[in-house]
Amino acid sequence: MGDENFGIPPSATHHSTARKNNNNSVAGSKSMGTQAPTASLHAFIETQVDLEVLGPGPVVQIALPSSRASRPQRRVVSPTAGSATFNNEEAYSKSCLASASSIYFSKLHSYPQSFLWRVLENSRVLELRSTDLRKNVNNRADATVVLQLGLPSAIRKGGVAFADDKADTLEVFILTKGNDLFTLTIPNKSFYNVATLNEHASEWCKSFKPSSFVLSTPHRLVAGSPQQLVVALADGKLLNLTKEAGQDASTWQELSFHDGKWGSSLRGLINWQGNNTVRYDGTVLDQNAAIAVAFSPSRTHLLTVCANHTFKIWNPAKGLNVFTSDLLGQRREPQDLPRVMLDAGSAEILRVFEAEGAIAGDDYYAMTYTPHDGGQFKIWAIRDADWGKLGVRFLHPDDILRPPDPDSSPESKTIWKMVDFSIGGGGAQGSDMELWVLMRSNKRYKTYNLKFNLVDLPTAWSNKWTLTAMETLAQQPHPSLSPSDPQDPSEIWLDYMLYPGRYTRSILETALSIYRSARNLSKVSDSSSALEDRLCSAIVARVTSQPVKDDAEAGNNFAEYREAMQQEWSLFHQEVQDLDRLRWQVLTLAVDDRFTMPCSVFVGGCAVLRGCGHLESIARNTPAVLQNSRDLLEAPSIEDDSRQMPKLPHELSILIQGAATFRENLSTACKHSCRTWLSSELWQEPLYSVADRIEKYYERCEFAEEITDSAIDNLKDSLAPLGSFEALTTDHFLAIIEKLPHLMETEKSGLVSSKFGLKILVKGAQEMINLHAHILFDLLMVVVFLAVEAPEEVVSGSKLNTSIVFMALIKRLKQYDIMQWLAKSVWTGQQGSRTASGERTSSNTQADSLTILESLFAADVRPQSLDRQPQSVSLTDSIQDLLVWVTGGNSSSMTLDQVLVNIQGNLLKENDTASASDFLQFQPSTAWAMYIRGRLHLCLGETTEAALCFQKAAYKLSAKSTLDEHQKRNQDPSVEDDLIAIHYHEASAKFLSMNEARHFGKGLPNYYTHILNLFQTASYPSYAAQFAQLAIQFTHPSSSEQLTSLLSSAFESSLQISDTQTAYTALMRLPQEEQSKMLPDLVKTLLTLPKGASQLLELPWPAQLLPIIDKYLANEKPSAHALKAVTTTPVARDGRKILAAWRLLHDDFRGAAAALYSQLHQQGSQKQKGKQKAGTLPRFKIGSSSDEREKEDRAVDEAYLSVINLMACISNGALERANTHQGSRNGDAWLLSAADGGKRKVVTIEDVRKGWQKELDRRSVVEGGRWGFGMDEDEMDLG
Repeated sequence: MGDENFGIPPSATHHSTARKNNNNSVAGSKSMGTQAPTASLHAFIETQVDLEVLGPGPVVQIALPSSRASRPQRRVVSPTAGSATFNNEEAYSKSCLASASSIYFSKLHSYPQSFLWRVLENSRVLELRSTDLRKNVNNRADATVVLQLGLPSAIRKGGVAFADDKADTLEVFILTKGNDLFTLTIPNKSFYNVATLNEHASEWCKSFKPSSFVLSTPHRLVAGSPQQLVVALADGKLLNLTKEAGQDASTWQELSFHDGKWGSSLRGLINWQGNNTVRYDGTVLDQNAAIAVAFSPSRTHLLTVCANHTFKIWNPAKGLNVFTSDLLGQRREPQDLPRVMLDAGSAEILRVFEAEGAIAGDDYYAMTYTPHDGGQFKIWAIRDADWGKLGVRFLHPDDILRPPDPDSSPESKTIWKMVDFSIGGGGAQGSDMELWVLMRSNKRYKTYNLKFNLVDLPTAWSNKWTLTAMETLAQQPHPSLSPSDPQDPSEIWLDYMLYPGRYTRSILETALSIYRSARNLSKVSDSSSALEDRLCSAIVARVTSQPVKDDAEAGNNFAEYREAMQQEWSLFHQEVQDLDRLRWQVLTLAVDDRFTMPCSVFVGGCAVLRGCGHLESIARNTPAVLQNSRDLLEAPSIEDDSRQMPKLPHELSILIQGAATFRENLSTACKHSCRTWLSSELWQEPLYSVADRIEKYYERCEFAEEITDSAIDNLKDSLAPLGSFEALTTDHFLAIIEKLPHLMETEKSGLVSSKFGLKILVKGAQEMINLHAHILFDLLMVVVFLAVEAPEEVVSGSKLNTSIVFMALIKRLKQYDIMQWLAKSVWTGQQGSRTASGERTSSNTQADSLTILESLFAADVRPQSLDRQPQSVSLTDSIQDLLVWVTGGNSSSMTLDQVLVNIQGNLLKENDTASASDFLQFQPSTAWAMYIRGRLHLCLGETTEAALCFQKAAYKLSAKSTLDEHQKRNQDPSVEDDLIAIHYHEASAKFLSMNEARHFGKGLPNYYTHILNLFQTASYPSYAAQFAQLAIQFTHPSSSEQLTSLLSSAFESSLQISDTQTAYTALMRLPQEEQSKMLPDLVKTLLTLPKGASQLLELPWPAQLLPIIDKYLANEKPSAHALKAVTTTPVARDGRKILAAWRLLHDDFRGAAAALYSQLHQQGSQKQKGKQKAGTLPRFKIGSSSDEREKEDRAVDEAYLSVINLMACISNGALERANTHQGSRNGDAWLLSAADGGKRKVVTIEDVRKGWQKELDRRSVVEGGRWGFGMDEDEMDLG
């Protein structure tokens, strides 16, 4: 069957019969008219994400071989490639922007299941990555690997296809301009395990060069299965490539066919170029060339749309064209064909779908689009394609199905093009089907959705279309400079441009390079320095390079400098925006039919289309649209609770948009002042009544001067549909507040978010948080204005209670202020994130800039099950669950104060002290928060502040905790202490260990013991001693074991800071056994202090400790400081003087004399090699001055006199209470001297006197000059 089948397919009679046999009610035959439908209700939101590399997965670059090469060449590169710098826009576009891209959704169930592919680098690189949003909870691996496949020649447009028939394998087919057909069999686990590609690399990459390409140029590649490919050829033929399952992909069986007979024809051998040909990608295509190709669901037939505006069905097994028709069913003469020739690049004009049970007898359906005749869609019902006209017909033949009109204004001259569409879904009998249509005009685009029943499509087509909102972070207003803003313009702009998810690092780096080159700025900073520093350096260099005005005008220089900085930042931001706009040129629309997950694919990113939440739907649509689209809204009315009157969505939209208008009429300075004072209102303890707080806020923001009459009139006009100010009620405001997310799904699914899913989740949360925060802020402005300036009748009675509304708004604004901080703050602790399975992954890449919202909270939110709702709705629910989870989840007992402390504990647990310090602004003044604040100060080394915080929190945290009744229920009282510890352990986000948590709720001694341990661990002994004393103060004497431990800690800490008095006090309270062990440490410390020896002699020591001290002094050498405290002479340098003083204090005259005599004896017996022993008596030296000699002689004389006097005391028996030695003679003046090699001998007082006399004689000889040359060196030093 060839061209003779051209004509109108059977429709009316056959169609009516089919409907009658199926007993289905369908639309009548009346035409819908020629007007395109319009859509104004925004029911979906586009959440865009960039394609920067997701750390820690690497980028694997593989150079595929040509047909003559042996095997692929593999190279693993760092993820920082995603943030590379390019010198100009062209280089950036080449490396980062795709010429073709889409998402392939696998029909199998292994992870990953969705694959985004992009053609880069002048069509020489094919990039593959996973875009799964979720995975099974048991799958711990994350598919973050990016594969970049380098081809030996450029990839043909339409030359990429995918297929799969194994649960763990992805088949990729690539057709190049070198006519190579590559078949890549890539294991799914390669996207999370790079090592997989090392195994048998030659087996997963095969190439084949079909012989048919010698005569015919390939145009488009389509895969029906891993064993069947179809290539549309430029001469109008179709090439069917097949192989057996398991057969090597380096060989395919070729079979070509066309409208005529098998094989080639003379027409195919001649390169015809005329009016009935089109040129595409450097190739001349015949009018019969297929520009769109699709397989039937059973893969028994092939459906094509050809360049000559025809729809054809083929039987590949027979090589026959079984059906041909014009796309609109019209008869066209040959001379009319040039007017309706289709764009050869319009591959997205044919879709095949199933609708089981919709119409009895129909096997499947096809939907086609033509841009001609105003643009029309047609649906083809196919029962048996082999029957030709009897088996194929139009569905709804009399209805004109035009795409939605994006700009219905009669004055508009904008030309819109249908870029892509997708149809699918559906329940029983063709119900619940969805059609997605993507329209584009230059860089603008709009995405439409239509939910319909297949048999009643025309009715839905006319008035059921909805739109997708496309507000993004990059579209938010850029910073404006307020004269009252103390912040530097650079800080404001950096906060804006480095906001996570707004711009990629590669865009900022490239824009910086372009900015420098355009202004001839050299690299003013090191390329290795932080991006923020390099941005500031470039802007400052540009500003300072401008000519400066005369000194006479120097007073205005600062204001001019700020203005110049603002202007330069605006210019740089323009460079950034120009690059960023390049990323968001839409290419295709991809829809996962299984999970109803629509995605938009761009040249430099992708977007997920999710359903609007209730409040998002109200805020993003005008009141008129909401009022006219009640049947399209899921919730026709909104109410705060059962006691309030229901509020329709359009009523709340009037209030929201009126409040937004009111805020927009305020000056920049006023809005900045409002936000500044709002922060104070949110986080400072209130000192006034609610009414006074409202009035003070009004005064601080200077509303009386800032709010003009025109602003009030505009607000009145905006609220006029409600009845102006008088119609506003408390319920209006509370109904809006109630629609903020406040409950989350309690039933956990068996799914967790993937790394890419977390990125989508956080980006959606950022957008939702900003929207909700703006709504609350706008409403607060209106409430403050009405409370102060509105007439009394507006705010009196129960109609509008501004105090109730004000407090409700403040409560919610607190939550969203926290969420905004979490969404913008980048993780600065251990570089890594916690995965959905609970593990922490490390990353050192710049591209992996995690927000605290993602790192601490997003992974805990389980994606909702897809059994009850499509993924587009489930994603929005997950985003709302995340917002609820941040503020405490569904727990009614979890207060905001507890949430704040829990977040702070999380930050400290991850050692992110920078973020924790910034988060202090949100901390409450509770005892628990004060303790956590103290822990932060301790981490930062701010010990004074830490000690103060710990003391403030002591009373409440040490008191016995009262657990909730549900915690105590069915619990043994013996485990209550563990429950308390678990409570504090979890309340701190597990920052406190269980051992630390057990010190809480058990009295002050246990609490202070915990603080003592903290300071000891951190090596701050002064504070450890302080808290040890506090713990001892509150410890009952009966707790002997605890008291002993605390006294020991106090003793040790006091010694470390040389607080010997406190250490002595602690020592005296210890048991005797412990005293004996610790006493030497105290004595040792005393002997190192300047006045320690004096203190040692003055302290009252128990009798049992005296021998221990005496023994220690006899064997220890004190420091010079200690010696100076007991003697001013150079005598007894080894500490024998201290020992003598100690023994004398305790009436041991013999021992004191022995200590001093040992020094005198050492002087006479010392023999060192040319050196005096340290600590001996000073030697007399010839040549010394007379003063020095006199001083030394006097010291020696004093030493002899001291020994003689002490021995005399022994001899006279005066004050003799010392212990007598064995063999002693009572009353005799004797002592034992251990000299001359350690042998002891008895020394009497006469021996000492003789020694002194000998010393005096020696001096006389020296002074009289009567010495000889033969004197011993030890007797005379000739130095």
